[in-house]
Amino acid sequence: MLSLPLPITAADAFGAAAFAGSCLWPLMKKRRALLAGQAATNLMFITHYVLLGAHTAAALCLLVVAQALAALPEGRSRWQTAIFAATVPGIAAIALFTWSGLPSALSSLGITFSTLARWQSDAVRMRVLLLVAGGFWVSHNMLVMSPFAMASDAFCAVANLLRLRGELRKGKVPAALPAANANALPSGAAAA
Repeated sequence: MLSLPLPITAADAFGAAAFAGSCLWPLMKKRRALLAGQAATNLMFITHYVLLGAHTAAALCLLVVAQALAALPEGRSRWQTAIFAATVPGIAAIALFTWSGLPSALSSLGITFSTLARWQSDAVRMRVLLLVAGGFWVSHNMLVMSPFAMASDAFCAVANLLRLRGELRKGKVPAALPAANANALPSGAAAA
């Protein structure tokens, strides 16, 4: 029997680990578990993107980790708001300093919508905005040729859609979907 070894790169290994994390966090039912899962998964994606040369996406994933950790507590303290608000201009700064054309634009748009999602106090609104963000990330990941990230995007979308459908059936839909509530953004971030 002929055996052809397939080379496994470090980028593949970190991509596979990130994909595994992506398969787990969307299945979480609670908001805090969703956020913790996103943070852990993005730590793997940082290395994956660096090894692929997608530096904008790697740096933006670091902002995702900071946002997710800052948004973990249910209340909105001043330090949480300050950390989260600082990431908003950080998106533009990272895009500017790591600009590589369309991939940078798509990943920046993706994180902009996921930023809005992570600041939501309602899991349903959070999932809807994550679906919008996912569309930009799918396009980015096709351009940087990351099958692990594309598979992750697809799995997260399906899992979020299934959870969203379950929430809609239970009647847990917020009054204004997907409009943001008063706590949706840190004060001053709307102008950014």
